[in-house]
Amino acid sequence: MNIVKFEIKSSISSTNKTNIKNNTLNLKKIEKKYIFFSKLELTSILSLYSKQVSKGIWRDYALDSKIDNAIFSVFKHSQDKPTYQIIKNSQKGFRNKPIFFIKKGEEIIGKSNNLVILLSNFEKKLSIKKLKNY
Repeated sequence: MNIVKFEIKSSISSTNKTNIKNNTLNLKKIEKKYIFFSKLELTSILSLYSKQVSKGIWRDYALDSKIDNAIFSVFKHSQDKPTYQIIKNSQKGFRNKPIFFIKKGEEIIGKSNNLVILLSNFEKKLSIKKLKNY
């Protein structure tokens, strides 16, 4: 009976392991720089969105995450520019309290440190505008 012994070259395996480790570390550093909506923030935004969809005002949305801000865009039609944008802005990352904006086109409608208050004011403005039309 012959016993065959396989040996892995240490230079190949060590370089692959270090490359994989470096790549994962670089990805983690990049992910820490990006701003995202928290679960609570996203839940409150989506509840407002669902109310407006049921009224037939909004039809589509998009989420973007960038280094300085996270954007929730609302569309009346899929091919148009966003009707409204809810922006979470934080310059220095997650440790600072973020600032929330609501933009209609290029105009800033509302600005606050608390998203729930900002969305409640935003919801009232939409319902007042709709009542004025009738």
